[in-house]
Amino acid sequence: MTQTVKLACTCGKVAGEVKIIKQENFHVKCLCCDCQNFATHLGHDDKTLDQHGGTELFQTYPAHVTITQGEEYIACLSFSPTGLLRFHTSCCNTPIGNMLRNPKMPFVGIPVAFMQFTTPSEKDTTLGPILMQAFAKYAKNGKPEGSHDRFPLSFMPKILFFMGKGFFQKKFMPSPYFKDGKPVSPPQVLTDKQTT
Repeated sequence: MTQTVKLACTCGKVAGEVKIIKQENFHVKCLCCDCQNFATHLGHDDKTLDQHGGTELFQTYPAHVTITQGEEYIACLSFSPTGLLRFHTSCCNTPIGNMLRNPKMPFVGIPVAFMQFTTPSEKDTTLGPILMQAFAKYAKNGKPEGSHDRFPLSFMPKILFFMGKGFFQKKFMPSPYFKDGKPVSPPQVLTDKQTT
């Protein structure tokens, strides 16, 4: 069964939806320093990060994501010339997706804060439990229970199967983040000074 969850930035200018399809997504939490810096740079610590500095993410295929309004407000940044592309809105700086630079890689991590749920229980029922918490060596206020200091190798087979399936089924397109093989907004590569 396919469910659809609405997407909306903080100010409402950017909106869309994402399809929830069983076995075609992961509900995870990332505590890496880059995800923390991303939220901090955008001024979204309180909306995106938990008490440990973790970002709750819904990882799925780009083809499952649609932006229905506000495409002109999509912006992009990166912490290095080869780093992840981190998409956000220019209207209110809401984080809306993390992607690899290759447009044919069938993967996007959507911050759950960009997803619209009426109650926490609705979110839990729709997304299911958090399957993995990675990069806890960067955690604040102690490490969350059950977290991993790095990316757990035990999770790698699931990711590889997910990526392989998405590649052969071409679920990297259409993508609201890329157009004609390029990001819809040119990535701004931040300097060290800009990330502090």
